[in-house]
Amino acid sequence: MATGPRYYTPSTKWDSSNPLLMMIIVQAMFFVSLNFIKSIYTFSRMDPEAFYRNIYYWSILSADPDKFLARPWTFITMQFSEVKLIVVIGNLIWTWMFGYLIQDLVGGEKIFPIYIYSSLFAGCLFILSVNVFQREAVPNAFFSGIIPGILGLASAATTISPKYRIFPMVGGGIPLWVISLVYVLLNFSTAQGYFAMIPQLTGLLVGFGFVKLLQQGTDPGSWMIAFSNQIIHFFSPGKRKQKTSKQQSFYDSSGRKPFVKKPNLTQKRVDELLDKINQFGYDHLTDEEKAFLQQASKKDL
Repeated sequence: MATGPRYYTPSTKWDSSNPLLMMIIVQAMFFVSLNFIKSIYTFSRMDPEAFYRNIYYWSILSADPDKFLARPWTFITMQFSEVKLIVVIGNLIWTWMFGYLIQDLVGGEKIFPIYIYSSLFAGCLFILSVNVFQREAVPNAFFSGIIPGILGLASAATTISPKYRIFPMVGGGIPLWVISLVYVLLNFSTAQGYFAMIPQLTGLLVGFGFVKLLQQGTDPGSWMIAFSNQIIHFFSPGKRKQKTSKQQSFYDSSGRKPFVKKPNLTQKRVDELLDKINQFGYDHLTDEEKAFLQQASKKDL
């Protein structure tokens, strides 16, 4: 089995079925939409705070139980709501980097489940912590869940392959765990109080736990994938989404646990290739190895 380092190489696949591309588009659309509305308030010479009071605070999560129960959509919109250009640019860059690694290592369909789970759990912990430890701040405490979602992607990618190397032109490449550590420290250093750190830590733990569950044969995001596929099929009945060979051989979400050994002559070879995918990614396989896995999957090995 190959033991060389795994390197980051840009993807050339830009199509509507690319979850990473859709993640970037959603973040950009929310930014453009919110700033367009903000510009209307500005050119109309209205009170700048009126935009936040009437629009922005209705798209992010409130720690006040009465408010977030009356605005349940904020559990989703808070994950993409940001109005500062420099922050959005940074978020898009980090989302692209860690999202591409997830896409390369375990498949693009895992991007949205990891991101959404990380943000949702972070939001729930934020609400709980503020209501328990700082009740006087509840009416004015709001949360935007962009950073925990990206931290979840970073944690998941690093858990899968911490020695994955990025920027190979710099001393042979920088290990992924170093890049992730830098990103974590940057966010912790700019966090305003420990209540901001709780969602960030939650995102890290959710990303780590998601991968560990995958490695044990449980896919927490399978229902999201199935639901999204049903929606896609409903609006495009002629296009059924097919599983890639990477998904079939690495993390099969159809109910059969990965890495389950069966007594046959080719199982040892299958295990070696699955281990190679786990360490270095599917694209590191040779054409012969990819063909072997496709043949093995048809035989349900």
